[in-house]
Amino acid sequence: MTTAAGVATMNLSMLEFELQQTWQAICRNGLMSLAASSNMTVALAVLSAFFMATYNIEHMAHLEAQKATITVEVAADADPGEVERALLGDERVKSTKYVTKDEALQDLATRYGWDAESLKELGNPLPDSVIATVNDPQDIAAAAADAAKIKGVTEGGVRYGGKITDKLLVLARGIRTSGVVMAILMGFATLLIVSTTIRLTIYARRREIRIMQLVGATSWFIRLPFLIEGAFHGVVGGVLATALVLASYAYVNDYIGQNLDFVNLVYTTKFMILFGLGTLLCGILFGAAGSYIGIHRYLTEA
Repeated sequence: MTTAAGVATMNLSMLEFELQQTWQAICRNGLMSLAASSNMTVALAVLSAFFMATYNIEHMAHLEAQKATITVEVAADADPGEVERALLGDERVKSTKYVTKDEALQDLATRYGWDAESLKELGNPLPDSVIATVNDPQDIAAAAADAAKIKGVTEGGVRYGGKITDKLLVLARGIRTSGVVMAILMGFATLLIVSTTIRLTIYARRREIRIMQLVGATSWFIRLPFLIEGAFHGVVGGVLATALVLASYAYVNDYIGQNLDFVNLVYTTKFMILFGLGTLLCGILFGAAGSYIGIHRYLTEA
């Protein structure tokens, strides 16, 4: 009777044999292995670069949308503190800032290069106001509508960059949707490239596969070395693609930091680590899936 320990030992020996066969095949077919790893690197680099661009464009659109604020004008006979407390009572409101009419006039004069003292002599028609910032830009319209109902707010005295904010949010959603669609299409293209390259490798080793079939090897025994080989090419391609894209991204980030201060790219250690791990995982999945598709077609047609 075969014991559990014996079965485990047998399985480990079988896996060790499969790994040895895979490594020997990679070394024996050096040019094909180089071609597979190179194609994987290029495909993953293009896919990763597209992801980087899409993610950063969506990030910048959200940042601009988050800068939108609600300006609430306070009536002359109202208490600004009560208006501010009412605004803060809305869970959608993140913070508020009280601006007196003199501060508003000074800001207006500074913005347009006017003389603030001369304007004060003519009289200050501006009201006191409270500037409110919301947690989620998508809530700004609803929060502004509720702010207009607060006691002490002048009629028609609630303003916000609604059209600009809405356009930025629509742009961010459009970028996200198009990014997902393009990522799926590029993922299929990458998978096609990998599976085609693996099929060339399989064709070069068709005699070896045929001999294994003749001696009674199971389909999975034949498939496993190719799956491991595909995963290996995925690891190599993922590492090279990550290094290439991150090096280029660091250069672009430095250039933008020196020349385009208004552009804010995502550049954190956590983001870089997650990006590298994601690229590596995609490489392994694409490599194994491409190998499976290639060997499955060959075994079906054979």
